[in-house]
Amino acid sequence: MFPLTLSSLALLLSFSLSPCQAEESGSHEESFFQEFPAVLTASRLSQPLADAPSAMTVIDREMIKASGFRSIPELMRLVPGMYVGFSDANRPVVSMHGSSDEWARRMQILVDGRSIYLPPHGGVSWADIPLLTEDIERIEVVRGPSSASHGTNSFYGVINIITKDALGQVGGSMTAIRGARTSDASARFGKVGELYDYRLSVGYRSDQGLDNSVLNDHNMTNVINFRSNYHPLDTDSLDIQLGSSNGVYGMGILDVPLKNGRSRPEDPFRDSKANSDFVQLTWLHVWASSDESKLTYSYTSHDTLDPNMCIDSDICQGHVAGTPAIQGFKPRAVKSERNEVELQNTTQLGPNNRLVWGGGMRRDYADYPLLMVIPRAVSAWSVFAHDEWRINQAVVLNIGTMLENDGMGHQDNSPRASLNYHVHPQHTVRMGVSTATRSPVMSEAFIDANNTILGGAYVLPVTPLKPEKVFSREIGYLGEFRNIGVSVDIRAYVEEVTDLVWWDKYVQLTSAFPDSFGNLFSAEYRGVDATVKYHWDEGRSFAALAYAYQQASAGLSAIPTQYYSTATDPVEPARYTSVGDRVRQFYNDEYLTMFSQTVPRNSASLLLSQHLAPSWQFSLGYYYRELMRVGDVSPDVTPELTMRRIDMRLAKTFKYGKLQSAEVAIVVQNLMQDDYTKYGTINEVSQVKFPRGGWLTATFNF
Repeated sequence: MFPLTLSSLALLLSFSLSPCQAEESGSHEESFFQEFPAVLTASRLSQPLADAPSAMTVIDREMIKASGFRSIPELMRLVPGMYVGFSDANRPVVSMHGSSDEWARRMQILVDGRSIYLPPHGGVSWADIPLLTEDIERIEVVRGPSSASHGTNSFYGVINIITKDALGQVGGSMTAIRGARTSDASARFGKVGELYDYRLSVGYRSDQGLDNSVLNDHNMTNVINFRSNYHPLDTDSLDIQLGSSNGVYGMGILDVPLKNGRSRPEDPFRDSKANSDFVQLTWLHVWASSDESKLTYSYTSHDTLDPNMCIDSDICQGHVAGTPAIQGFKPRAVKSERNEVELQNTTQLGPNNRLVWGGGMRRDYADYPLLMVIPRAVSAWSVFAHDEWRINQAVVLNIGTMLENDGMGHQDNSPRASLNYHVHPQHTVRMGVSTATRSPVMSEAFIDANNTILGGAYVLPVTPLKPEKVFSREIGYLGEFRNIGVSVDIRAYVEEVTDLVWWDKYVQLTSAFPDSFGNLFSAEYRGVDATVKYHWDEGRSFAALAYAYQQASAGLSAIPTQYYSTATDPVEPARYTSVGDRVRQFYNDEYLTMFSQTVPRNSASLLLSQHLAPSWQFSLGYYYRELMRVGDVSPDVTPELTMRRIDMRLAKTFKYGKLQSAEVAIVVQNLMQDDYTKYGTINEVSQVKFPRGGWLTATFNF
């Protein structure tokens, strides 16, 4: 049973925080707006967290530093309910709810408001984002549907990585990281001028991978990132950002015997290459009325090259007489681009009412010759509006929507509304409803391939795909107990998903038995998640606890094409009475029976940071996740076992002057060598265990 319903949580809050408390503190009107941090991502308006329309997690600079994490995906372990895994060491997976396949295409990822969600598969190539963790100011995570503010694919939530502006790097700094399997180096320099500010960052990242006896998953990436701001007038500024990364990423599984006696020559050790580039230009104008207009143009491209991909596993394995195995391999070059322009206006409608509104256009392009017959381009547009109305001192109403045309023949509206009631200046109850859509990605809508790169042959959907939809209800509580330095953020939610796009298996009765996609599933997610932060030692030391309880269930909302087929099964007639029998067993065994495991029932993280004397800092991280199984893995593959991982960081700071300083730190991950396993689609990969890892970090500021 679900341990805490929305109604029971509301009843609990109503008794624990009575309205009389608000009356007692009515003279402290300014307290309503001071203590909770200001956030931008939930509504596109700068708001105190207690006024935002959705539950949010803020990972600030002190948490980033204390965690010791070298990569952005690992930072997501600090978000309640977030799944972080690794297809390989150089292919991280980040997602919420049951969207835990490698592409995790149901969550929007932004960098300074720019979407890095790319065609043809959707999702994000985390390993080669042109950004260093040292340049991140904070990360805002919206824990709930957000299409009303950020459009299609903001389905389960939004991650907005906010970087330091050009004022955030004054002078220079250099960082070196060295461990047994790790070697990083970076340098940053910035200057602030009367009319022009800039910062420049360059870096190198490398990792030897998890287990080279099984996997070839090393990586080496070069990164450059530049940001500048030109502000000739008090009313106008031009922000310029650009960056690039290029790297080499190992691929392949060692040619070892499998349980069925076959080996994997179709997935040889090899090195792929990837390049990612972006440009973002933002002009901001402040009107005489203090209203604002912001015009943004962004361009993102991503290119990859796999030099030796198997497109026919039988040939690659030498099972086709008279055909050399080498003929089963081809290079795979994939190119994707996104061009986007957006105008956003913030208007003060009255002393207690603000409106943010605007619109944008986007063009996505993808060339994936082994998955789509021809290159594809999709042009989309959207308009949005969000109103924040402070009804009185205690009540804030947020209401907004986005109207989108996805360029594939669909036009969708995604409304959201929330009511935030400040029962007391430091205690807020939030009740909200929201909807969101996820448009099909190109690899779903336009798939047409006769090869085995994803396990078989594929044809276009029998019925054109329509967007997935989610309807969410949540109630939350935010409280600050200033006398003891504690803040609490808790919510309970129910999310109902319809028209989930999934494999339409064996859609055609031919010898190839090709697959396709269809809107086949509905799902429901229920849960409670919470964050608790405690500061002491005049705010220099802290503990941050995140916890999530989740339940998932699913059913068929549409009938797969061959679900009731009476045709004789051409492959295993002794095992299946018909093709329909095969299809029904497939969906029951592979998905419906196992669906509850696509979310961990319980997960948690605890990050502790303690200052020891003036120049020492010690931090300890504990990360817990119960057993789970990603959505595209068969039941005969080992699920990801329970994780109980401890990380440690110890740092010493040296100061030489006003701006000159140095820091030396030691980081150990998986300190107690917890033998938790990884994401994988075959047992030889899914049973790889995460090793203990450690490195030294030295940073010099000048």
